[in-house]
Amino acid sequence: MTLRLSIDKQDPEPVYRQVYNQLRAAILSGELAPGSRLPPIRHLARVAAVARVTIAHAYEQLEAEGFVESRAGSGTYVASGVHPSPAADAAIDRSFLPTLTEWGRDALALERPAERNYEADRPEIDFGFGRSFAERFPYDIWRRLLSRYLSTDDAMLSRYGSAAGFFPLRQAIADYLVRARGVRCRPDDVVIVSGAQQALDILARLLLNPGDEVLVETPGYRDAFALFRLHRTRLIYLPVDGDGLPVDRIPSDCTARLAFVTPTHQFPKGGTMPLSRRLALLEWAKAGDAIIVEDDYDGDLRYDGGSLAALQGLDRDGRVVYLGTFSKVLFPALRLGYLVLPPSLNTPFVRAKSLVDRGAPTLTQAAVADFLSEGHFERHLRQLRRQYGEKRMILVEALNEYLGERVSFSPVAAGLHIMLFAQSGVDEAELVREAAERGVRVYAGAPYHLEASPPPSILLGFSGLNESEIVEGVRRLAAVWPDGHG
Repeated sequence: MTLRLSIDKQDPEPVYRQVYNQLRAAILSGELAPGSRLPPIRHLARVAAVARVTIAHAYEQLEAEGFVESRAGSGTYVASGVHPSPAADAAIDRSFLPTLTEWGRDALALERPAERNYEADRPEIDFGFGRSFAERFPYDIWRRLLSRYLSTDDAMLSRYGSAAGFFPLRQAIADYLVRARGVRCRPDDVVIVSGAQQALDILARLLLNPGDEVLVETPGYRDAFALFRLHRTRLIYLPVDGDGLPVDRIPSDCTARLAFVTPTHQFPKGGTMPLSRRLALLEWAKAGDAIIVEDDYDGDLRYDGGSLAALQGLDRDGRVVYLGTFSKVLFPALRLGYLVLPPSLNTPFVRAKSLVDRGAPTLTQAAVADFLSEGHFERHLRQLRRQYGEKRMILVEALNEYLGERVSFSPVAAGLHIMLFAQSGVDEAELVREAAERGVRVYAGAPYHLEASPPPSILLGFSGLNESEIVEGVRRLAAVWPDGHG
């Protein structure tokens, strides 16, 4: 047979790869049968009008992958073990469905919000929540900190880091938490994670068996609900009030092994757990031999006064796991969080984490460590508090002006969103749809509730909008909000 090659010198793909690809396709399709001899390198180079070294390189690649074999003094032949497939160049058959495990089927069945193409489906005004004020981040400082390590031959870049995290970062976090949040910890108590999801997943693997109860707030963190359910636990939920989880309403027969709470700023309703409830929750955990996971997702973003001390600082029995993140105050794409673990959980957690994750990128951790230890973090945080505080105040004023008594929300000035509660009978799905028709995206609160018939609510994030967008967005929302006189 005559083998023909088509070489495109304008193609950005290297010529030897073009030769390799065409020879590989000919072998897989059966055009070059097992045992057949390939043309000599000199001949094929002349026919294809390419250098002999190009053909030799393609042959070497095919031999390394087992498609061909060289025979001394004889030439290059298609390997006998290659079985031609006439449809080798056809589209992949996507009809095959592997049999998933029970865990896999559960994961697939969990409801998730629909993925959006935000570039193609961007509304005029989007009250998305949890976004950082990207244009205010000190990128010049961040680039300098990163380049500090990229421009050196530092040994840390040539090896894997600890599964527990880069020690200077753990030390910087511990120093900050002790000073600013009243957390009781040492650097060895801190473990770096890729985010709350990873932390909760590992904790669930370590602490929860199928059928165990988990105490949670409603409304609450929907991804935590999903993870606990994936581990086949039973969610015992309590509706929160203005002061967070009502500890005195925990059922007397509750046998929860773990409680997941947001005491500093309840997510997503708002509100702060008072000292009496914090102490009562600690007593409940001690009596029931339970662990408390304190999710302090935005505890640094408080606009009336300084940050509040953490629940963990009141713990004397080693029952509180403190969970924090940098996503809200630096940028979400950083994907860097941390845990402060009681001594009894440190070794089990780190060993479990090392099996699924060798650790976050050391370069990023080193830059964050310097960002903290050199004071950039707290200076940036002060600016964010002022800017976000102003945005929240503008949102509150607009809500009072345009919606007034038609809605209620937490007065606690913290975080990056406000959850609005409407009168009973309001159709929140209809509100979301009608607001979208007016170019405003708001978010239904129902997915964050566990009650069968939750109160109608809407979430409004304000961090990604400017003053005029906030005011105009609320004005348009108010135009479709029922007046409450029906």
